Amino acid sequence: MTASPAPDFTIFGMYVDRKRILDRMTPGAVAGMCRIPADDVNRVISGRPIGEESFHALCGWLGREPSFFAVSTIVANRRALP
Repeated sequence: MTASPAPDFTIFGMYVDRKRILDRMTPGAVAGMCRIPADDVNRVISGRPIGEESFHALCGWLGREPSFFAVSTIVANRRALP
């Protein structure tokens, strides 16, 4: 089995927090909807790593593929600004 690429939890946390705020949800409500521990939502919003199951559940909630948050994908899509 091949390990999935390492996600950038800082970027991932920003996406989770943005959607949570726009949807007017508490971290506990997000956790309940995704069926994951509330601590995982708080951890990821702070940019700290979470388990693979919680990561995949939050990716589903965001409507994004897990590979979208891979460090290699983020670096490849980074654009230099003048």
